[in-house]
Amino acid sequence: MVQIVFNKYRQNLAKICLVIGTFFNPFGFDAAFSFVMKLTGSYWITDGIFYGVALLFFGGYYILSRKKTKSE
Repeated sequence: MVQIVFNKYRQNLAKICLVIGTFFNPFGFDAAFSFVMKLTGSYWITDGIFYGVALLFFGGYYILSRKKTKSE
């Protein structure tokens, strides 16, 4: 029973990571990108921040959405 609840929670968390990772992809989210660029003063640093955050959440999605093998 606990395993079923944990798997459902893990699937939901994986989907949330995918949505957040998609949001932080800098294409199309120019308002947030512009705000961060004003804070950092550099396009390249802002670009790195957005890609880094997107990569973090896409990685979270990948890790959380993997199927468990029998050895795990």
